[in-house]
Amino acid sequence: MAEQGTGIACLPDFAVRQQIEEGRLVVVLTDHVQNAGAFRVLWPSSRQLSPKLRVFVDFLAEKVFVEPPVVR
Repeated sequence: MAEQGTGIACLPDFAVRQQIEEGRLVVVLTDHVQNAGAFRVLWPSSRQLSPKLRVFVDFLAEKVFVEPPVVR
């Protein structure tokens, strides 16, 4: 609904980064929202990560855990 202009949403930066960059969404109420919290990924310990897990961790590092765009 927010993308269609009929509502607002409170979502994590990484979930809407592309929409903000493309102008399909705009950031509002920045003075009333705090970006805080933790995001954890846990997996069983082993000597080596499985290839699938390595790809997933690399994806998170590249797409999710990046600095959000500066909103002015």
